[in-house]
Amino acid sequence: MQQAVSITATGSYTPTQVMDNHQLVARFGLTVDDAWIVSRTGIRSRHWLQPGETTSDMAVIAAQRCLDQAGISASQVDRIIMATISPDLPSPSTATIVARKLGARCMAFDISAACSGFLYGLDLAAASIQMGARRVLVIGADARSRYVNPKDHRSTVLFADGAGCALVEPSTTKPGFLSMVCGAEGIERMGAYIPAGGAQLPASFETVAAGQHYLHIEPKNDIFELFLRFTLESCHQALDRAGLTVPDIDIFITHQGNANLVQMAAKELGFAPEAVVDEVAHHGNTAGASVAIALDETLRSGRIKPGSKVLLAAVGAGCTFAAAVHQF
Repeated sequence: MQQAVSITATGSYTPTQVMDNHQLVARFGLTVDDAWIVSRTGIRSRHWLQPGETTSDMAVIAAQRCLDQAGISASQVDRIIMATISPDLPSPSTATIVARKLGARCMAFDISAACSGFLYGLDLAAASIQMGARRVLVIGADARSRYVNPKDHRSTVLFADGAGCALVEPSTTKPGFLSMVCGAEGIERMGAYIPAGGAQLPASFETVAAGQHYLHIEPKNDIFELFLRFTLESCHQALDRAGLTVPDIDIFITHQGNANLVQMAAKELGFAPEAVVDEVAHHGNTAGASVAIALDETLRSGRIKPGSKVLLAAVGAGCTFAAAVHQF
């Protein structure tokens, strides 16, 4: 019989610099305005790192808040799983940097699954528990503002920075994870992608001059269609594996990438408005940190109560997708 696995603590952090739509338009001379941004994304403001701040800085604060809530130290952690597509450096992994800053000495590694990264990390954490680990920190952190093209309003208005963390442990007092689904379908240019800087097209004067180190956005309709399809499929699979239906779920948290997409997915699944978490307006798209931040803030607000069943879902570039049902 498998060991029950549960999220026992959470933490999150968003940078102190807040950019509302009016400030963003003025700063970059964008050709769109606040009304345009809100109508198409639901975003009114977002948090961006200041110069000199890093992804690991955000991750450390989120992780420390999680550890503080759990009442343990970093030295008691067996694994640190870091979901990010905005690493401090191409090498070494940002997880090892986070471990050093926290004072942890344990297995630490990055995973790259875009907006699904945090849920991928939870899946790996649960597997680690089954193999004998006792405490696993799963961190989702991204600094997407570092990659936006100021000449392309589509990426500039959408992406933001932040970090979220969850402590995963064996459980003897509550069900914890009831199901988990993770997958990928090779669509390299689904959503946002960066053409240059990898082994396929190493950075050069030419790639930088062409802006190929910036985020590039695929046509909107493709993103909407793929996001909805994979969200619905993975959510239905997770519910089926848990032996549940939508009315059994108390809270629905999907990737907070676009308020219109959040609401469309919730409506297609049949969730009542009061069950849906939508924090896009003041966070924007924080990629791999999105679900982690939303989960922490919803828990701390009291919306998630003891016994609540929560459906988590995400779809990211790649194309990656994941969903999980967790009872708190």
